[in-house]
Amino acid sequence: MESFSYLDIVVVAVVGFLVLFVLLIGWQLFRQLIQLRSNQHKVNHQTETSVQTNKDVPTLDDKDEDEETKIIAVLMALILANEDRQDRSYQVTKIERIR
Repeated sequence: MESFSYLDIVVVAVVGFLVLFVLLIGWQLFRQLIQLRSNQHKVNHQTETSVQTNKDVPTLDDKDEDEETKIIAVLMALILANEDRQDRSYQVTKIERIR
């Protein structure tokens, strides 16, 4: 066996670290791709579900709306706006029905 110089050891270490970092970056991109597809599937499923449920909801007159209905509507709007992200915060400033 030949003796290795310090330069050979440094070259092997640098190439090894570069290969490791390339593998880790590829793995991270793969994970993000899977997560992106999962989020798109959730959005498509939520859209299909909301379209199906909106057909069954009876329309309410302004007289029939009470405080509980307004609170439920605000909570549902906040849930849909949150999109499974816990780091956001919201503040309700006005409750208004949009047709």
